[in-house]
Amino acid sequence: MNSMIRKAIDDRACLEFVYKGVQRSVEPHTYGVLRSGKNALCGWQSAGGSGEGFRLFFSDEISGLTAGDPFDGPRPGFQRSDGQFQTIYSEL
Repeated sequence: MNSMIRKAIDDRACLEFVYKGVQRSVEPHTYGVLRSGKNALCGWQSAGGSGEGFRLFFSDEISGLTAGDPFDGPRPGFQRSDGQFQTIYSEL
């Protein structure tokens, strides 16, 4: 999963996955370790769940991960070097 998320960020490819029982489509922006020690993905949710917007997904709760269509790039409001992450593996 780790390498697929990193590749999707590098390739600017949407990710499709199930999270909390709901199918989602997400434009990945940042992937790393939160200050709490949990691996997480921060991305723009474009479909599924509670609608569009930036969301945080714990990687151990993601299932059925696949790469999807390309996206243009960072969404407005994206902050590089997000302070909630202690370690960043990959980001736009």
